[in-house]
Amino acid sequence: MTKNETKIGIDLGTANTLVYSSGRGVIFNEPSVVAFDKDTDQIIAIGSNAKSMLGKQHDKIRVVRPIEQGVVADKDATIKMLEYILNNHLINFENVKLKNALVLICCHSDLSGIERQALKDIMLNFGIQNVIVQEEVKAGAIGAGIDIYNPSGSMVIDIGGGSTDVGVLALGDIVVSKSIKTAGNAFDEEIRKFIKKKYNFEIGALSAEKVKISLATLRDDLPNEKEITIAGRDLKSGLPSKITIRQTEIRDVLKNSFKTIANVILKVLEVTPPEIAADIIDNGVVLNGGGALIDGLDAYLEDLVQLKIRVSPDPLTSIIQGTKDLLKNKGDYLVAPND
Repeated sequence: MTKNETKIGIDLGTANTLVYSSGRGVIFNEPSVVAFDKDTDQIIAIGSNAKSMLGKQHDKIRVVRPIEQGVVADKDATIKMLEYILNNHLINFENVKLKNALVLICCHSDLSGIERQALKDIMLNFGIQNVIVQEEVKAGAIGAGIDIYNPSGSMVIDIGGGSTDVGVLALGDIVVSKSIKTAGNAFDEEIRKFIKKKYNFEIGALSAEKVKISLATLRDDLPNEKEITIAGRDLKSGLPSKITIRQTEIRDVLKNSFKTIANVILKVLEVTPPEIAADIIDNGVVLNGGGALIDGLDAYLEDLVQLKIRVSPDPLTSIIQGTKDLLKNKGDYLVAPND
């Protein structure tokens, strides 16, 4: 591969899509949402602008989340979304020889062979033949500053929008991994269910996400408890209304979800080779993904799994930053990438 050949890293996440281009850095970082004109099937909005339309679209607009639980749910919409991103954010796209480009796409650890091939097939639509599919926990570990190429073992937990991935790495590759669907979107849905059951009040997905971002905590001690007022529909009267939600209520909802995640961590540790388990005791565990930003999560998991937990320096972009190193050596785990 020559230095002038284009290298592209893609973190195709349920919540957000990030794209890296060699020589440019991260060229796109927005929600994985696309809005189409139903009559022409043309994109009218993408990313944050499209996300703001969720729950508000009419008969002439179709709003799509092309990725669900870490898997391509709408292939056509995914292709159009990536085509739009490359056309509008990759400089001199028309002059870029995509057929000779190297593309690395990140996926969650439990993706099947058929699902991995589906990711490669998307790139074939652009004439790209040289495609590598790598696990998110591997790229995320590199992006978090872990030297995965040495013998010392490490553990990474990526809490994304559609899935939570737990991975143990050593000598440049994944030794043990597990993926579950308990993640950001599931947290939102649990918040919606709680509000509906306790208050007989219905809110939309965006409002639930707003509650999570504003109030999410796992701390038992809350001397200055926050609260938020949200709008929705009173199911008793059927009319628009508002209610106030307290932080302790959301904390209790989230604790159940994170107990599930803690159980998965323990199950992965149970099948981790003893020598690597000893390394993890010394090195601790790194948290990646949007879920890593939940207040008090590190201390809460430390108490449940009895290991040192630390949050990645930039948990939202660790995966896409890690693709840079993986692109340098075409995913070869035997040697560390050269500059």
